[in-house]
Amino acid sequence: FDSVSLTLCPVGNTDWSMKADQIMINTAANIATAEDVTVEFLGVPIFYLPYYQWVPKGRSSGFLTPSLGVYDESSANEGTSYQVKIPYYFNIAPNRDFLLTLNQLSSRGNVIEGKYRQLIAETNYWKDGRLEVEGHYLNEDDITSDKRWFIDSKINLLVNEKTNVNIKTNRVSDSNYFKDIAHDNTSASSLLSEIDVSYNDDDRNLTVSGFAETEQLINSGSASYTRAPELSISKNFKGMNNRNIDLSLVSTKFEHKSSDNNTTGLRTHAQIKLERLISTNAYSLTPSLNLSTTDYSLDNSADQNRSIYSFEVDSKLLLEREVSIFSTDLVQTLTPRLFYSYAPKKNQSALPSFDSTDKDGSYESLFSGRKFTGIDRISNANNFTFGLESDFINEETSDTYLSLKTAQKFYLDDQDMNSDGILVTRRKYSDIATSIDLSLNDFTFNNSLQYDPEANKINKRDSTMTYQPNPRKFLTLGHHDDGKTESAEFSGAYPITQKIHIFGGVNRSLTDSITNRKNTGIAYESCCWALRVEYLKKHIDGNNYDNVTNFELVLKGL
Repeated sequence: FDSVSLTLCPVGNTDWSMKADQIMINTAANIATAEDVTVEFLGVPIFYLPYYQWVPKGRSSGFLTPSLGVYDESSANEGTSYQVKIPYYFNIAPNRDFLLTLNQLSSRGNVIEGKYRQLIAETNYWKDGRLEVEGHYLNEDDITSDKRWFIDSKINLLVNEKTNVNIKTNRVSDSNYFKDIAHDNTSASSLLSEIDVSYNDDDRNLTVSGFAETEQLINSGSASYTRAPELSISKNFKGMNNRNIDLSLVSTKFEHKSSDNNTTGLRTHAQIKLERLISTNAYSLTPSLNLSTTDYSLDNSADQNRSIYSFEVDSKLLLEREVSIFSTDLVQTLTPRLFYSYAPKKNQSALPSFDSTDKDGSYESLFSGRKFTGIDRISNANNFTFGLESDFINEETSDTYLSLKTAQKFYLDDQDMNSDGILVTRRKYSDIATSIDLSLNDFTFNNSLQYDPEANKINKRDSTMTYQPNPRKFLTLGHHDDGKTESAEFSGAYPITQKIHIFGGVNRSLTDSITNRKNTGIAYESCCWALRVEYLKKHIDGNNYDNVTNFELVLKGL
């Protein structure tokens, strides 16, 4: 075609067009080329290329849309600087590709960025998998004169139907890379590299796994415990009449970058759990017995060990009836629940705390039989938990419209273990945990709270309300209070016309009057092009914020 104008807008609409002296389309080779090309948008030329090539169908190698940006330099008096990214895509094979990007930072220099992806085909050694490697490299920073780099690689291998291997490497040249070079991920505290190998045999009820991780601190982050490595094995024996025996052994080497001030060492935990489910259409009863022993071989402290047992019984009554609400046939279920847990008192203050924290006191945690997460703290118990659950279910669709739950724990003694492993005095009952989940047409409401009957106040609350008739018209309101910090959030989008919609959101801490995140934007989308503008403000720390403005123009089909 000579002196041609090409557009993928509907007939009679030329909001954007590509004008060229010549366009040649070879359908057999699936290649199209154009010479002396001008791209016009609303009649205004916005881009020129002497030569342009593309494929009418599928994908091919070639330049992708460049991106432009401006930023304020964080570590030098450079004023406002600019950034230009020019990406080139290599379509190597149907299962492989590579993205090469030249990232020009006016204050720092040229960063070479590459991202390689591959779907791993089946061989004699594995079934399938996926490989992804991304790397950035700046040979010499114009400000610091240092080499700056970043690498993020992931490999996921399904060796066979039972064995998985996952390896992740995430590292940067220095802790300020994301602030100085990437201008992203500036609120993160660390990067983790890890390897995870697991074997799961469902026929034999056997699971074996190995895990190891290392930590790199970034952005003035503080160190935490890492597992280097962790080996675990578990085996389940299923007997007659729903009898189960679970055997497990896990050994973990804990390390810490601040080992002078933090205990490190090897923890080995063995456990046997005997359980039986007794159930009918009217009730269920599940007694269980746990026997465990834990050995600590510590690097900078005396070795420790602990052996303990616990006993639990979980019982439920299963009731239901048919009801009709607003001319809709529903089934209402009602489940009274009684849970008993016992574990002896044992002072554990001499044991380190590698991974144990207090549970949140929610409805689910009251029936878990454990006060702490992890293994290092196993609290004494001699208590009953009373609960009540009720669901309203649509008979035809099986959708749950309303779900109600409430529970409270009552203690038969007045001593409890704190997070330091010391027995302290407590009251005879817990807070009342309640949750309400409502879903009706385009409206959803989720609310959970913990009420203190002694102080007559709500200690914790998590409430969210959402109205969403379609993706471009929604409203979400949320309020969160964990007893230490309180925050509120709002997000939504509203179509002003069929083509224009506005969107925005804010998350604000009510405790310290800090806006954690705020964004506002407007979008226009027609049949053949779209325009989006967004302003984003994100709190990093102290009085430091990330301020980002994104602008995007999409010419559909080009």
